[in-house]
Amino acid sequence: VGVQNARDKEIRELLGKAQLFRFGLNGSRSDFGGALEAYSAASQLGSSEATALLGEMYKHGLGVQRDLARALGFFQQSAQEGDSTGQRNLAMLYATGVGVEEDQALSVLYYHFAAVGGDYLAQLAMGYRHMYGVNVPKNCQAAVEFYKPAVDVVVHDVLHFRPPPMMERYSLAPEGSKPRPEELDEDVVDYYQYSAARGDAAAQVALGQLYYFGARGMLQSYSEALKWYLLAAEQGDGNAMGHIGNMYVQGTHVKPSNETALKYFRQGVEKGNGIAINGLGYMHMYGLGLPQSFADAMKSFSAAAEQGNLEARFNLGALYVGGHGVSKDYAKAIYYFTLAANRGHMLALYNLAMMHLNGFGTPRSCTNALQFLKSVGERGSWGMRLHHAYKQYHSSQPDQALLLYLEAAELGYEAAQGNVAYIYDQGSTALSMGKKHKALAAFENSALQGNAAAELKIGDYYYYGLGTAVNFRKAVSHYRAASEARNAQAMFNLAWMHQYGIGMVRDVHLAKRFFDMAAETSQDALWPVMLCRTHLQAVMGAQALVERIDVFSFEFTQKYGPRYGIWLPASKEWIPWFYQHWDVILASVVFANLVAVTLLRTHLYSIRVQAVRAR
Repeated sequence: VGVQNARDKEIRELLGKAQLFRFGLNGSRSDFGGALEAYSAASQLGSSEATALLGEMYKHGLGVQRDLARALGFFQQSAQEGDSTGQRNLAMLYATGVGVEEDQALSVLYYHFAAVGGDYLAQLAMGYRHMYGVNVPKNCQAAVEFYKPAVDVVVHDVLHFRPPPMMERYSLAPEGSKPRPEELDEDVVDYYQYSAARGDAAAQVALGQLYYFGARGMLQSYSEALKWYLLAAEQGDGNAMGHIGNMYVQGTHVKPSNETALKYFRQGVEKGNGIAINGLGYMHMYGLGLPQSFADAMKSFSAAAEQGNLEARFNLGALYVGGHGVSKDYAKAIYYFTLAANRGHMLALYNLAMMHLNGFGTPRSCTNALQFLKSVGERGSWGMRLHHAYKQYHSSQPDQALLLYLEAAELGYEAAQGNVAYIYDQGSTALSMGKKHKALAAFENSALQGNAAAELKIGDYYYYGLGTAVNFRKAVSHYRAASEARNAQAMFNLAWMHQYGIGMVRDVHLAKRFFDMAAETSQDALWPVMLCRTHLQAVMGAQALVERIDVFSFEFTQKYGPRYGIWLPASKEWIPWFYQHWDVILASVVFANLVAVTLLRTHLYSIRVQAVRAR
């Protein structure tokens, strides 16, 4: 027993050291070589978790050459020993067909085992699959049950003042001439750093926020955040005082001190700052350094909420849902939680999920609850895969980016699914080349979550037969879905298909309507629409002329045919003849024009000669 305990302790120490090396925790840089060595040592001691994590190192090429076959071997060994991390990684490989033949049934099996074993990423993956019916029955209640444990982890971190880094969900697909998002981020950060260094208090607070949340590509650093808050507070900035007060009352990077928190909150309140006013209400609510008083808390929260403070709105909802200092009122609680949730407040989103799930103040709705739970679950630290993948892609490592995006896509991140589809659609890397069918599948998953651009691409895939057979009817269906989401390109495509009767009955009037809608929706469509509409107007004019000729032919034949035996053919008879002999007709017209010009020139010359003789 003593030997086993000693070995378990050594394994825990090695895993802790490996995590520190791999992720560069506590401000240190990543050391993949050190992580690989620690995982290998722990694996040799019999840790199945270390074996699975060693597989991840080989899968992503961290500190070692990427080797999918070897990674697969580590995952299989770990999964056979019952490790949920190995099972989840194996599920992801079978789901995406990377390194193995795609097998969705095996993928679901391993995901289920991993989720039941407590792997949070597997729980998210199974929750997403049951939410949309991806290779499993669509079942809202099952999705909620899978999402809930993973969401609880995120909520636990937020409640203990350990918010995950802010995550930007950038798309790889270019948007016309717009600069890439990270280029804008660099410009914003450079501006704040320059202004903050020159003593601009507002820029110092903004820079502190970037460090606090790890936003705009900045590494999350509470120490740097506090440094800039303090510099701004010295200049009397109320926002900085509020943020510093929050850090001291929460014990974020500093020793908790109600006295210091009160000092900064009161200074901020004197300046009428909403953050500080909310902070003072928080201390009244929980009796932190002040006598507990829900009435005073309510007063402070209301004043801060009027300034639009996010936390104050959430806190008001908490008072109403608990009936603290006010009559319990679920409807008002939902109102305030919704105000906070609309701006991304995680605890507000979670509370709304629970209220919809249990029918508190609103009709019970599993669907609404599931949407809120998914939103919270995707804000966990595992979402940083999107950030790392984006950096890898623009660091000329597209295959590495694809592997990360594939993992995030399996967890249900729509942005990741769109980027997976984009990389497969480009097909310019070893892992993505010649896999249009995978691009189509990723576009379909993205479209399920409401991505109109994905609907447009699916329409293109069915129209041109990319990764699937040509199917104009399906193309029309997806173009219509994108059109309903105000996508100008989809409207243009529908107009074109209506004009030529591709996949639907030919209708030039509907074609004109969709061309007009495309032009109204996007200025970029003006010139293409103008050209097509000019051609369409000519076609419609010709069609109207033919209809008039048909009417005239019918009336003429009815009136003079029986008497004189004269009849004029309908357009359905002479137009095919015209198409069949168009070359002869064109040559005849050209010849007739030449003859007419020659005769006219001869006549004019004769008149000129006569005029000269007359003189």
